[in-house]
Amino acid sequence: MKASSLLSKKLIFVSGKGGVGKTTVSLALALLAAESGRKVLLAEIHSEEQVAHLLQCPPIGYREVELLPRLWGINIHPHEAFKEYVLKQIKLKSLYRAIFENRLVSNFIDGTPGLPDLMSIGKIYSLIDSYDQIIVDAPSSGHSIALLQISSVVSSAVRFGPLWTHSHRIDEILHDHEMTAIACVALPEEMPVTETIETAEWLKQKLDLKLGPVFLNQVVESPFSKAEWEKIKNILPGTFTHHWTRAQLSREYGLKLKQNFPQEKIISIPFVYSRQFGLAEVERISEEIEGGCS
Repeated sequence: MKASSLLSKKLIFVSGKGGVGKTTVSLALALLAAESGRKVLLAEIHSEEQVAHLLQCPPIGYREVELLPRLWGINIHPHEAFKEYVLKQIKLKSLYRAIFENRLVSNFIDGTPGLPDLMSIGKIYSLIDSYDQIIVDAPSSGHSIALLQISSVVSSAVRFGPLWTHSHRIDEILHDHEMTAIACVALPEEMPVTETIETAEWLKQKLDLKLGPVFLNQVVESPFSKAEWEKIKNILPGTFTHHWTRAQLSREYGLKLKQNFPQEKIISIPFVYSRQFGLAEVERISEEIEGGCS
């Protein structure tokens, strides 16, 4: 997929190994979309409020909150989503409390495989007509795969009723390549790149989902050529060696991603030095992404 087409999608999932900067990339994409005039929702999935931390604002919580002009946020908690879904079906809060707030039933719900994922993605589905674009700061790779395939599993297992209707519609949206895309984020390191390659193959081959582009985060570029490096490497060796090594790793893993993703754009995001990473730094990353998409 061309990078510029990503920004035209209605629904974007940002996935990758834990700690690679998914939240930063998600917020940077959301800022770009909001600046273009669209009404945007940035959705975290049962997160520790990382977007609130970046924006230095109060915790967002389960109800949608306007964070910046045209940019809204939500932190989707599966229990809240489950309660909301059940109440839409039975209408009575007293009946919900009597049945579902029972400790044994709550434990059963917590232990039901796939139910929290289904409730989370169902909440995203319920909001899709209220926004021009939804960007999901998805969980780490393995959990993202489970999240993205649960609707297909449920719609295959359940043959009728509201659960089938909702699951089937969610599955249709996820597989609509004009509407939905998955963007992966990696760092120029062995494990994040390997996990990105494996996750992408699974998403494309097993789930038939649309992938791209791939973001390579925290890229370091060396201002020196190899010949220059040979001349200066013994001057302040600790500092220069670390920088040179990071630059070589950035180059090496950038090439590896290009070899494994010949059809997808690889967008490099430079390492941003800052004592306190916040909105100004994310806006700088938005500019880098916008440049990479053009």
